Amino acid sequence: MWVRTLTILGLLSLTVAAGASDDSLILGVLEDVPGVYVGEPHIRAVRVVFRKTASGWEVFPGTDCPNQDCLKTADSKYPTQVDWTIAFDGRNLGQVRSTSKEFKFYSHVGLQQIEGGTPVPTIGERSSAYGGYTEASVFRPLIAVSQPHFKDPEVWKPAGLPPDLVGLLRQQFRRKFPKLCMTNKQDETKLQAFPYHNEEVKLVKAYASKTGWTIAQLHLDGAIDCQDVEAGFEIDDSWFAVDPGKSVQYIGAGMWLVDAGDYDNDGKSELVFSINRENRGGYELFYDDFKKHTVFEFSYH
Repeated sequence: MWVRTLTILGLLSLTVAAGASDDSLILGVLEDVPGVYVGEPHIRAVRVVFRKTASGWEVFPGTDCPNQDCLKTADSKYPTQVDWTIAFDGRNLGQVRSTSKEFKFYSHVGLQQIEGGTPVPTIGERSSAYGGYTEASVFRPLIAVSQPHFKDPEVWKPAGLPPDLVGLLRQQFRRKFPKLCMTNKQDETKLQAFPYHNEEVKLVKAYASKTGWTIAQLHLDGAIDCQDVEAGFEIDDSWFAVDPGKSVQYIGAGMWLVDAGDYDNDGKSELVFSINRENRGGYELFYDDFKKHTVFEFSYH
């Protein structure tokens, strides 16, 4: 009877542990955060962005705060302390611990301070390429995951694309943007039609996985949304995903790929993009072969 009781308790404890493990699966991004005021130093912090639930990946709250009162209480909805594994390109770069703090600015929502004395992993040198809307020179953001899941089983890598695939991407770009405008040369406050050729749509960057998927970033110089009454803001670079059967789908714009990895340990990689749009920052998470995604987005002002 005693052995049987211990066995039952043991099974129950395993069940509870598994449930707790699922609930505590959190995805963050290790950032290099510039000082807000002149002369303030950069700080290294982890921005808590997504959590895994039974229904899928969900965004942490607070990005839609309409005022400072909401912002000041948003941190109560975040974990008070998290131990992170820092990952890049399927590798474990080290561990850090972050603790909750009040969010004083809209652009700081989700940021948690790294405990002093902890070595903070870094890749490369500071660059404005990672600064987003602010164009600040910062270190490259790195994925932080609350459990040691950092492998990339789909092996996403930069790739060159064959001409036929580039052609398919350009066709899909035109379907997405059948009508675009450009600044009127005689009056820069007005727009005029922009009858572009497919060959003018340039492939900026592409990544491919060993499972046959491809993602690609496309750019059309001088193209403006015809609904842009401000006249002058070019459309953000667009991203498309191509499945193994060469079916192409639009997945978003104004973002760049931070990393890919199997962060929930389900055997398939998730992709995390950094948002780089007018007065907007944050991250987008794609999973389940681009059938699902969730967005953590904030404003700077």
